[in-house]
Parts: sequence; C-alpha cells; structure tokens
Amino acid sequence: MFNMAIEKDEKTTVNDVFAPEKKAGIFGVCSNAILFAAKFTVGLFLRSITVVADALNNLSDGASSVVTVVGYKISSRPADKKHPFGHARFEYVAALVIAVVMFMIGALFLKESVTAIFSPRALSAVGVYAYIVLGCSIAVKGGQAAVYARTYKKTRSLPMKAAAIDSVWDVATTFAALLSTLIFDLTGWNGDGWFGTLISVFILVSAVRVLRESVSPLLGDAPLESVVRDLKERILSYSGVLGVHDIVVHSYGVGHVYAIAHVEVRADETLTAAHELIDRIEREISAETGISLVAHVDPIEDDFAAAAHLRDEVYDFLSTRYTVLALHDFRVVKKGDVLQVYFDAEVPWETDLTAEELVASLKEGFRAEYEYIVTVDKK
Repeated sequence: MFNMAIEKDEKTTVNDVFAPEKKAGIFGVCSNAILFAAKFTVGLFLRSITVVADALNNLSDGASSVVTVVGYKISSRPADKKHPFGHARFEYVAALVIAVVMFMIGALFLKESVTAIFSPRALSAVGVYAYIVLGCSIAVKGGQAAVYARTYKKTRSLPMKAAAIDSVWDVATTFAALLSTLIFDLTGWNGDGWFGTLISVFILVSAVRVLRESVSPLLGDAPLESVVRDLKERILSYSGVLGVHDIVVHSYGVGHVYAIAHVEVRADETLTAAHELIDRIEREISAETGISLVAHVDPIEDDFAAAAHLRDEVYDFLSTRYTVLALHDFRVVKKGDVLQVYFDAEVPWETDLTAEELVASLKEGFRAEYEYIVTVDKK
C-alpha cells in the first residue's frame, strides 16, 4: 500500500488530517468495551467458547483502538531534529501492533476451538438476552465498519483501513456465534467447537492481511504508477524540459511524501538558467501536489545530431538482443582519440542483465572502437 500526500490548503495541519482518526479511535474504544462486557457475560453463562472468543475479539479490537489513538498522537507530531521527515510512519507501526494482537487472539482460540471439537463442552440453555446481545453486536460492528471506512477515505490512514476490514470480519464472526447459538437452541446440536474454529480462522486471515499491508510500507513499497505518471507529466509541461527519468518516490506517511527526478535540459543552457528552471519546477510542483520534489539536472546535447543518431543505433542494436526498455543520459565524450559513450539502460526488474554484458555485446557486435560506460537502471 502507498500513501499519497493529501491535498490541503495552507491552513491544514497534520493534526487536522488525523483528527477524524482520533475520534474514530475513541468511538472504537467505547463501543468495543461495551460489546466485550456484554458478550463475555453471555458467553460465560452459556459456556460457549464461540461467544467468549467473539467477546475477546472485541477486547482486542478495543485494544487496537487504543493503539490507534496513541498512534494518532505520535503520528501527528511535527518533524524534529531526530525525525526530520516527521512521525507519520508510526501509523504503520500502530497497524502492525493491531495485526499482532489479532493474530495472537486468533491463534489462541483456534487451539481452544479445535480442542472443543474433539472434547465438546456442555452448553447451558439459551435465553432471549443472548440473541439481543449478539444481534445488537452485529449492528454496532456494522456501524463501526462504516465509521472506520469513512475515516479511511478522509485520512488514508492504514490503521483505519485495518479497523474497517476487521469490523467487517467481526460482523461475520458474530453472525457465526449467533448461528451457533440458534442451532443449539433449536436442535440441541453442539457445534461450538466448529463455529469457534471458523471465527478463529476469520480472525487469523484478517490479521495476516493487515500484517502484510503494514509491513510493506515500512520496508518501502513501490509508488502507484499514477503518482509517477502525474509527476512526469507535470515536469514535462515546463518549457525547456527535454525529458524526465529516474523518478523515485518515498512515503513517510500521510502528508509526508518525497520525490526525486532527473530532469533533462539543453546542454548549452547556462548553469544559472538551468538552476532557475529546476528551482521553479521543484517549488511549484511541491506546492501543487504536496510532494516535496528534488530535481537533478541532466544536460542533453539536443542539437548534436550525431549523438542522437548514435543513441538510436545503440538502442536498436540492444533491443533486438535484450529486453531494454529505453536509453537515457546518453552522451558522447571525445577523450584523446577515443569516443566514450555514456548511457543508462532501462531494463525490467526481473531480469539479471548486467552492464558488463551490455558492454561486451556492444564491443563484439556493434562498434569495438568505442569505449562504453553503461549503467543498468531496473524499472
């Protein structure tokens, strides 16, 4: 999952971005505490591991909401000397904690439920209050899912997305507890262990999903193609820009996105003119998108027809032998009696093609008299 910068006006602060998350977290703490108390009481009375498991799942949800509120407080802190990129990435840590708690609860009750399948417990008679509690729980959990989903749309906060997914699963697990209770009441069949196992699996699947989505951005996941494409189009719209490549985007959480781009300009531009152009691109795009952009200048001898023709020849030669997507940073430098050819070759991530292989191929089948300095750029 990749978090884009949130479009905001000049008065919007990080606290404004996370305020809905704080409110949703407090709502989750209160509602889950009530659900836990009600369902745990019913579960003990019925001697039902399914209902008790569902109750403790609500307890874990309440703990997760506490983590969300604490995460909000930490994530909303401004940048400081030790954390110059802010604290927004703590939301991923919060989501990771939620996932671990969910997984522990799921694993514990999977063990208990499987044991109950082979050694069923005697269940107590079901009262109407059990149906009232479980039915109200389904309604509350549905409301939680709606609140968390709406908050996620506003903040793009991973803990809110995790909480929304978990609440949807909770509706299913509580329904399973209600169905187990109803079947026992109508038929006397004790399927407590089976339904407890089903609920435990639901919890584990949800935990793994949240775990995967929280770990990925911490490791540094790839940006959305639409983000890179939008940045490229914006940069190319400036007069004097010949091309752009090697766009790298880093996310440090909501509202903290940074990008690096190599911008090609004419080699005969003065250093002052090139700097003014790049400085304007960085300033305006950062203001328009909320992404802090740093641009690197690549001088291109655009009017050097021989270099352009040689670049096309090199690309045609290599592309018939390897999966080469494009060439950039292409330049020719005469050093004594030798022509040095510099360029970057874009290749797919999955290839194991090396710069040495490209150089050897060019020396053998293209022009041996040239000296090639090649960099492989995986895309």
